[in-house]
Amino acid sequence: MPTWPPPPRPINKDERFMNTQTGALLHQAHMTTIEALQSLDELLGSNKKAPAKDELLARKLKQLARILKSEVENHFGFEENHLFKVFVEQGETGIVTMLTHEHRSILPLALQVADLAVAAAEAGFTDATWTEFKDAGAELVEREIFHIQKEEMGLLSAISALVDPEMDEELADIYRREVG
Repeated sequence: MPTWPPPPRPINKDERFMNTQTGALLHQAHMTTIEALQSLDELLGSNKKAPAKDELLARKLKQLARILKSEVENHFGFEENHLFKVFVEQGETGIVTMLTHEHRSILPLALQVADLAVAAAEAGFTDATWTEFKDAGAELVEREIFHIQKEEMGLLSAISALVDPEMDEELADIYRREVG
């Protein structure tokens, strides 16, 4: 005998935010950043000493720097200057405060790692710059992965609940223009 109301159907883990353009765009950016952070983590874990300079390493370091700068400058900027304002207007200040605080702690670290990566792509690592890169990179991987997990579990679901279709369209257009 059927029950009423019917039990909730299982939700695909990506479905919760894929019904908004903004959530889908943020999710795609998160996946790109996670791939870059995994590549960074592999580089750090597979080299006890400074790796020798070569073209492949230089390309990877330049790509890492580009992705990190985009994440902390453009992506964080979109969230703070546009998306979070929508949340605050609806009284959702807790998530905004928490994520903004995390952005402030991640931003200088990500820029430091990006700058070290660009310098190493050009000149290679010295023992000192490798140690600095390795320490900062490991801390960044930990902080940024944890931050992205929070956004994937909380922020993207909240977008689905709080952002109406018209605002979603507007936010998605702004994201495409400002972030890419």
